[in-house]
Amino acid sequence: MADHLTDEEQLQQLKNWWKENGTWLITVVLLGLIAYFGYQSWQNYQRQQAEQASALYAELQESIEVKQGETLSEEKRSTASYLIQQIQDEYATTQYAINANFVAAKIAVDSDDLEAATAPLSWVIDNGDSAAKALAELRLARVYIALKQYDDALSQLNTEKADNYLSLVAELKGDAYMGLENWAEARIAYQEAIDGLGDTTSFRLRLLPIKLANVPAVEGS
Repeated sequence: MADHLTDEEQLQQLKNWWKENGTWLITVVLLGLIAYFGYQSWQNYQRQQAEQASALYAELQESIEVKQGETLSEEKRSTASYLIQQIQDEYATTQYAINANFVAAKIAVDSDDLEAATAPLSWVIDNGDSAAKALAELRLARVYIALKQYDDALSQLNTEKADNYLSLVAELKGDAYMGLENWAEARIAYQEAIDGLGDTTSFRLRLLPIKLANVPAVEGS
């Protein structure tokens, strides 16, 4: 029993134990310290990235501010483009990169440069989370419809969407089918959009029946 060992014997036992287990114990402690300080460093890095990206995004928002009735000047567009690219290049893993690409798409649409809106929206689809991806797909579908690229629009709309988007998805499908002159599918899509509206006072409550009424009759129906 350890209680009956002399001090010298207890010391020898401790030495033997340390000889057998000391290296392992030191390794475990070091690995624990490395993991702890590594995690702290990563947290600090993430915090710094978010803060720096936030500052750039605030600068971007300021750069696109215009007075009511005015359009974005070429200088402001150039500044915004530079900031958007910087955010995307240096802070691609942050939400600010997602938001910056949405801003880029809006600037392009507002400038009637629809082709230019496809790249930032596609970037969000490839890099964003599920919520951002779904929103980008809807906006890209709108752009494709405006460009009369109806099949491309339908490909964006045929991916899984949250329930709150289903009525809008159906409406956009109706718009695409109208462009393809597929009256039967357009009628079905617009009716699905109406059925999915639920209780709302949205202008779509008045718009969708008009769209449905404007679908040409299908022969034999």
